[in-house]
Amino acid sequence: MGKRILPNSTLLKWQSDCQKYTVRLSNACFLKIKKMAHAHYPNEVGTSLVGCYSDNGFEASVLDLAPLSPDSKGSRTSFYRGVAGLRKFFMKLRQTFSGKRHYVGEWHSHPDAPPFPSQTDDKNQLAIAKDTNTTCPECILILIGHTLSSVDEIGVFVYSRKRGRIPLAQIYQSQDTVDSPTSV
Repeated sequence: MGKRILPNSTLLKWQSDCQKYTVRLSNACFLKIKKMAHAHYPNEVGTSLVGCYSDNGFEASVLDLAPLSPDSKGSRTSFYRGVAGLRKFFMKLRQTFSGKRHYVGEWHSHPDAPPFPSQTDDKNQLAIAKDTNTTCPECILILIGHTLSSVDEIGVFVYSRKRGRIPLAQIYQSQDTVDSPTSV
């Protein structure tokens, strides 16, 4: 659950079984993730996710990626997302978009492995969700599983301060653009 093979021509949407949580990923953002994952293969890589939430907070649109921090470190089986420059990036982002685009979670690659959270992933994402300073009580984790020559798979998960990890399943959309929540 939470993963599917992604054709390049569709827009991407995931939803929880209870249909309470929805995550939309712009195709341009997916292509950036894919390009970065393949450029760093066979090591893991990732960045913070930029987006917005609907007014009720249960629907998120992932619209872009934060830059890769120069102090990030990846190996074949682990990734540490650095912090250098991120505070400045998110402050400028908040000003540019009048607070309507902000941090919504994390993504990283799982080279030669499925896009399913490790115990470390669970621990880190739950810590973000539970940290009241992040103002992100329901944090998104996007994982990309890939090999050098295979089709990519994505796993999408929401980490809730109250409910823990919630896997989402992909739903295909036939629209030409990603719908944005009303708060965009």
